[in-house]
Amino acid sequence: MTTINRRTFIKAASITYGSILLFPSCLTSPGNFRFFTDEEAKCITALCEQIIPADESPGATSAGIINYIDKQLTEVFHYDQTTYRDSIKNLQHYCTKTFGKRFENIEFDQQTNILTSLESGELTKEDWPDGNASSFFNLILSHTMQGFYGSPIHGGNKNYMSFEMLRIDYPLVIGQNRYRS
Repeated sequence: MTTINRRTFIKAASITYGSILLFPSCLTSPGNFRFFTDEEAKCITALCEQIIPADESPGATSAGIINYIDKQLTEVFHYDQTTYRDSIKNLQHYCTKTFGKRFENIEFDQQTNILTSLESGELTKEDWPDGNASSFFNLILSHTMQGFYGSPIHGGNKNYMSFEMLRIDYPLVIGQNRYRS
């Protein structure tokens, strides 16, 4: 049996402890988001802003919809991760081929036309290789609405914006009916 002196033990312990402290940094994604890269987040933010644009009330960006979708893709919607990655790639490819710009840099009216094409499934197999443009539109529409109208604990509806816009009491208290006459 080998005896370890105090100096060797302290060296080994400090190397081990230092390695443990550095390990969590290996697990984080690059950028400001859990799932999306910064470039992907710009695209999704522009898509969500098309669905719920800011007018006299705050839009998707102010409500933090990107945070909701990003959080849910890492916690609940694991099965949608590939769809998001592939669809963002397809959308950016189509936009750069057609307009010479990424989706988030195209004029608002052109973005609207693209979303109309996505919704109706008008894009060809060449434009959208997996052929699921309308299903992606429905997915992003659904997630945007969930993030805007849902509870802020899930990452969206920052400061209860949609509740305030709809004049709903917030925070909602389970078991309390505030609408009883």
